[in-house]
Amino acid sequence: MVRRAFPLLLVLCAAAQALETDRQYGEASFKFLKLPLAPRVVGLAGAGAALADDAGGLDLNPAAAASDSGHLILGKGYPYSEFQSSSSHITWSIPLESGYRILLNARYLGFDDIAGWDQKDDSTSAYGAHSLKLQAGAAGRWGRLDWGATLNYAGNGIASANYTTAMVNVGLKYAILPGLNAGASLVNADFYDSKAKEAGNADPFPPTAVQAGLAYTHGFGADWQASLAADARTRNDEQLAWPLGVEVGWRKTVFARAGFPLGEQEPGFAAGLGLRWSLFAFNYAFQSHSTLGPGHFWALDLAI
Repeated sequence: MVRRAFPLLLVLCAAAQALETDRQYGEASFKFLKLPLAPRVVGLAGAGAALADDAGGLDLNPAAAASDSGHLILGKGYPYSEFQSSSSHITWSIPLESGYRILLNARYLGFDDIAGWDQKDDSTSAYGAHSLKLQAGAAGRWGRLDWGATLNYAGNGIASANYTTAMVNVGLKYAILPGLNAGASLVNADFYDSKAKEAGNADPFPPTAVQAGLAYTHGFGADWQASLAADARTRNDEQLAWPLGVEVGWRKTVFARAGFPLGEQEPGFAAGLGLRWSLFAFNYAFQSHSTLGPGHFWALDLAI
């Protein structure tokens, strides 16, 4: 079964390379949708399509919530200090008696006082930018296969230019062997978008992403557990990247995470911490960047 999983992932990666071939690299709008806001995902440098097993991983793989109980997650972030931006998100996973999960999510990321420049490199008045994304969907389990899907709306505003789009997220996660999982997701795949009025950007499509990976979790000693995640990811405005991440946990209470996205144009090291006690969990992540400065993210998770 392990031998079968690797060819499947290679097929998914090949399909990802052909994604949206009529759209050129760098053309996508809604750039803010690329930024992961969940601290666990950030701390693993975006890896974990096969490791995510909580509602917080909704934007990485919608199937992540299939094995999770009901959760309410509130998060805040400050991506890249150079941007002077902030983000907020809320996720609610509602368990049903049938075993399914209803998934609700809203995320907002805004930039204030961005310095403006005209064609002559003279400064103009400052402007702002923001993105808002709303999601609703479901997740469930069929044997060893977890699945999830959401229907999404996103609005993107930069100065006076405003665009909207409707998208879908879908994801799968399969337990190959005890401790070994495969996962794949398609995120921000648009089926409707408003038309921009600005020349040169007539079709402001979102950065659709295909991601697939493997994750292996193994316990050692009486209290320790370690997980490794290796993914391949491509977007319709980027080349193929290989996010790698590791997570170490003690008694399922204290967690340390680290990751690095191989192949990204401007990769940066990421790290994070997690604490879980009773019905509560707190996660924090740090993300470095060579030119934009570090980012910080945190989230409070309440089991309900």
